[in-house]
Amino acid sequence: MYKLLILMFMFFPILGFSQARLGFQKADSLTYQYYLKGEWNRLITLSNVAFNEGVDSKFMRQRAGYAYFMTGDYTSAGIQYEKALTFDQHDDLTKEYLYYSALNSGSEKSRFYAGKLSAETKFKLGIVKFKSVDYVDTEFSLKTNQTTTRSNQNYYRFGIQSDLGYAVSLYQGFSYYDQIISNVLTRQPEYVAILKWNLNSVIQIKGAYHHLFTKIGNQSYPGNLGLFAVSTHINRFTFEANASFLKASSVTTKQVGLQAGMVLPGKSTVYFTGSLVGMSESKSLRAIYSQTAGLKISKNLWTEGNITLGNLKNYNTFNSLYVYNSVDPTVFRSGISLIYFIGKHLSVLGNFTFDQQKINNSATNNYYYQYSYSGGLKWKL
Repeated sequence: MYKLLILMFMFFPILGFSQARLGFQKADSLTYQYYLKGEWNRLITLSNVAFNEGVDSKFMRQRAGYAYFMTGDYTSAGIQYEKALTFDQHDDLTKEYLYYSALNSGSEKSRFYAGKLSAETKFKLGIVKFKSVDYVDTEFSLKTNQTTTRSNQNYYRFGIQSDLGYAVSLYQGFSYYDQIISNVLTRQPEYVAILKWNLNSVIQIKGAYHHLFTKIGNQSYPGNLGLFAVSTHINRFTFEANASFLKASSVTTKQVGLQAGMVLPGKSTVYFTGSLVGMSESKSLRAIYSQTAGLKISKNLWTEGNITLGNLKNYNTFNSLYVYNSVDPTVFRSGISLIYFIGKHLSVLGNFTFDQQKINNSATNNYYYQYSYSGGLKWKL
């Protein structure tokens, strides 16, 4: 009994402290002390306790945002600076670090935030409203198989991104694909234009046009594809609805899709994206499901894995950048990518993809495997 009383007296102060509310004055004072000492993890923990209790202010949000920024969790930092901005829409420090957070997390909203910076900050960072060439990229892919009637496939792409303002961007890509099938050469030069417009920090509208200059032997089979999409980005979550229409010489394909993604807390920036697509073609319907997962391995190295289930005949993805209209449709796909950033201006991409292909017009469901090896460069000016 005597020992039980001693234990009760020992734990009573701890229990009482854990149940006591912080209050604004104490939370503000402690977060400021942790900020001055650079105790980022303690600052983050205390800030979350205060915010959950309804204790909040612009300066506390700024300190929490900076703590997340210093620990490398740029998505969480951006969320805190967004909330700090609700207290003061004209705070230049908040807007600058909101821009840095978006830039370091790879968010497409970084240009939108750049437009909100003061003229002095834009000049200091070398940010301009219009850039005829923001970046250029290139890609090469070799696809191999063990089928005697199908040669290897070659794919080349060169692209240019232009900034038409702080909220509007235009990407133009020029690509070429070829393959020999049953001794007949298929060639397909392509042109794609993708326009993106950020209405605000939450909603983005996309439009795309893709032309296919397909030629099989001496016969031409041109195709035209149009796409429209609306996406939202709220805190850690993204949602998108899209629709596209492909008119080719012999077939018309309609595609509608829903996509959702999220980024987990932490400096590894683990993210997941899933999409469900419905296809309508030749009075038949089919569904395609795709799942992507990625993370930051180190400061300069990212990896991403993906899997796609369904018949991909005339399926398009990445805002219609890629159109899978080969003679033999893919019925299963999985792959892994690595992206390495060399400084601030150059990144290198490597990718391996495994496809299961169904031989066109095969009544016996004959399949073969295809292996894709891709490499690319992106140079930001």
